[in-house]
Amino acid sequence: MVRSLKVIGAVLSIVAGAASALTVSTPAQRALSSTGPWGTVEEIRRVPSTGVDAPVRDNLVMMPATLERTPIKTRGAGPAVLDRPAVEKKQNKAAAKEKERTGSEAWEVRIYNDGMNTREFVARCLVQVTSLSEMEAYQTMMQAHQHGLAVVGRYMFERAEMYYDALKSKGIVCDMVPVDEDR
Repeated sequence: MVRSLKVIGAVLSIVAGAASALTVSTPAQRALSSTGPWGTVEEIRRVPSTGVDAPVRDNLVMMPATLERTPIKTRGAGPAVLDRPAVEKKQNKAAAKEKERTGSEAWEVRIYNDGMNTREFVARCLVQVTSLSEMEAYQTMMQAHQHGLAVVGRYMFERAEMYYDALKSKGIVCDMVPVDEDR
């Protein structure tokens, strides 16, 4: 016990001696130290006159996070408003053909009767994918079962494509066709 206290005392005296060796002790070195708004910064450098490593304090100037700008004089004028430049619009025939091809107005998703899927499975898939009520899904499934074909619904192109892909991934035989507005 006494031996460990002696060791602890020796270690503390070494640490205290090392800490006192790093402090600024000469008046010339004290003149080099300064305190800014964030305190002092201390570095250990080789002092050129003695050739010995000693702590030297440098003036450290830290800039604020935002710079202050001088206000701009507008001389009574407000903000400038620019007019949009006139651009001639050209009819793009490719875009019109794309719209005709996708027929983005209305598409029908249709299911067919198949011998692979049970009627209950088809009705459950219709409820899960297209959010039809159970009664509507059952009636659609029965129409496909009895007549070989049933229209699930009319949707915009993106939604019809989404329903078609989801039903197809579940193994339901289906297709999607553009709706003729003349019918």
